[in-house]
Amino acid sequence: MSQESPRMETVAAVLLAPTDDVATALSGLPGGTLIRVARDGVVREVSLREDIPLGHKFAVRALAAGLRIRKYGEFIGRTSRDVDAGMWVHEHNLVTAARRHGDDERAWTEQSQPVDVQAIGTPRTTVGECPVYDEANHRLYWIDVRDTPAIHGLDLANGEERTWPMQEDIGALVPAANGTLLAGLRSGFAWFDPAHGELTPIVDPEPGTPQTRLNEGKCDPAGRLWCGSMNPESGVAEGSLYVLETDLRCRRVSGDWITPNGYAWSVDGATMYAADTRRGLIYAWPFDVATGRQGERRIFADLGALPGGPDGATVDAEGYLWSALFDGGCLIRFDPQGRMNRVVRLPVGKPSSCTFGGPGCRQLFVTTATRGYSRERLAQEPMAGRVLVLDVGVHGLPAIGFGGSPT
Repeated sequence: MSQESPRMETVAAVLLAPTDDVATALSGLPGGTLIRVARDGVVREVSLREDIPLGHKFAVRALAAGLRIRKYGEFIGRTSRDVDAGMWVHEHNLVTAARRHGDDERAWTEQSQPVDVQAIGTPRTTVGECPVYDEANHRLYWIDVRDTPAIHGLDLANGEERTWPMQEDIGALVPAANGTLLAGLRSGFAWFDPAHGELTPIVDPEPGTPQTRLNEGKCDPAGRLWCGSMNPESGVAEGSLYVLETDLRCRRVSGDWITPNGYAWSVDGATMYAADTRRGLIYAWPFDVATGRQGERRIFADLGALPGGPDGATVDAEGYLWSALFDGGCLIRFDPQGRMNRVVRLPVGKPSSCTFGGPGCRQLFVTTATRGYSRERLAQEPMAGRVLVLDVGVHGLPAIGFGGSPT
């Protein structure tokens, strides 16, 4: 006797926004029901793992522990354990975020002093990232990660622009010797020669995993490249943190990353910072520059109650960490204890990374993104996707290139 396949239910639940991690049951749904939900071209199909009460949420894809999950397109809380697709999402596995009070709350809500913001360069990126200032040539480089992947370059002295299209997603870019660059791509690490527009492969730390790509990279004070991997289509912690040594040996440092970002080091090099954007956390470790080894990790700042997530970062000469709040429309400056010191509001919703450069490292360059924007929002944010330049009243330090030489 043949067993009937479960019937697909197409109107039994609703996905309220295309970026949502959960859907809402429109009636009581028994476990085993196949559900199909769609919103603005995004389609999710899932088999329910358990009964879902009327009006309650269920996961439309697998979700890692600690992930900030979206409903209505907004973050509503953080998972307290791994959640499989089709499972009930409620207070037993979801912790609702509540905005913190005290100094951080005041820093977030108080209006900061106005900052003049200008857009430079003509490219309007989908996901701009990894600004790199080449001090010797007074040139700025940055990338467009996906959809139209490319490396962009702008001569800040004469305004000359160059664009080098990439044949695959690019997620990281750092300066190297003699005007060259080192890139992190979907296929691994590679040298990039701007003079000839050529890529030379080095090593792929994750061969056989086409779903992941390298994301965000920064050199430590000794010139090692730290870079993470991620699956941009997943809510599971598939990413890892890697180090490319100056002799080109690559080692895996840790796993359990969703969206690794924001590498930076304290002025004395004794503390390393990194963020997991989708978890809304910035971490800090004691760091040994000589060996490249980390101590015990701690949470430096928890941004779970704020909009967006911590993305690219840099440290200024006073030892404060600047973090771009992607989907939060601002930069946040943290003191060395992890307290919010200042919030700089921006005329764009998706700042992605930042670096100091220009004469005396007194300019702060900020990359931005437009991915997911409607035509109306693109018109409302004319600077979105452009590189922004700000004077925030403090200066930074020259970036360290791969191999340990200042840029």
